[in-house]
Amino acid sequence: MRKIAVFNPNAGKGMNQRQLSEVLPVLKDAGFDIWFTASKHDAENRIREWCRIHPSERVCFIVSGGDGTMHEAINGAADHPHAVFASIPTGSGNDFARYFGGFELDEKLPERLNSSVIKQHDVISYGMPAVRTAVSNMGAGFDAEVAYSANQSKLKKLLNKLSIGKVVYVVFLIRQLMSFKPFKLELTADNKSYSFDRVWFMTISNQPYFGGGMIIAPTADSKDGELDITVVHGLSRLKFLLVFVSVFKGTHTKFKEVSLIRSGAVSCRSDRAVRVHADGEDNGLLKAGHELKAAASTRKIRVASKLALDE
Repeated sequence: MRKIAVFNPNAGKGMNQRQLSEVLPVLKDAGFDIWFTASKHDAENRIREWCRIHPSERVCFIVSGGDGTMHEAINGAADHPHAVFASIPTGSGNDFARYFGGFELDEKLPERLNSSVIKQHDVISYGMPAVRTAVSNMGAGFDAEVAYSANQSKLKKLLNKLSIGKVVYVVFLIRQLMSFKPFKLELTADNKSYSFDRVWFMTISNQPYFGGGMIIAPTADSKDGELDITVVHGLSRLKFLLVFVSVFKGTHTKFKEVSLIRSGAVSCRSDRAVRVHADGEDNGLLKAGHELKAAASTRKIRVASKLALDE
């Protein structure tokens, strides 16, 4: 199997140059191809082009970066049936590795990959209307606005260098709490229609975690063929803050203003333009009255998970 290591030097924790200088020769000796991304979407575009040229070759993309880099990698290889993914978590959130598993960047990486097990998982196919893939979660509203504002901020890069990148999300959470305008949401799942007023956000989950370890969907399972939909609605600003903080422990599900729906597919519309994210990456605005569709895709992804080795 071809092995391509994709390094995002701009991911949350940055690149440890000393560590890289020790590990890169080992990876090259083991036959790895080494790529460094130069800009946003570079990983997706390069992987898509490689898959186009090598449609029948088995390949493992070892992605060193955060959830956004993994999101790009999976979309780049969306039409390549022979792709396997492995994560080296160096981002701010790292929810992909938190649930699906990750690898350390050290001299044992080739050995650990060779002894890993490959597991199949569902993904989320979504469109508004263009069809893309999310692997962990996607959604619309407050959380998407916070992520968008934080990712556009120069403050995030500064705090990442200080290894406290998550603080920037707290800053923009407070800002959005003061200015965000809840919206009305019409949602259809399993042929049932729902209407929610004063919606703060709606999240469609394939696994429990989002936002860097927050347990948004405690029962979500990437192998059950269903999506876990969470709608937070009908709250004052003060109570919303209380509910949002409780997501860190997954206890928000006890509030009556948190509605939980499980379905293989969902469609929704809002009464105003709302921002959409997928795996924490901005996906633009869902216009008022336009439809957002999402479904647990029949196309699985294959993820390498490490087995414990003797040190």
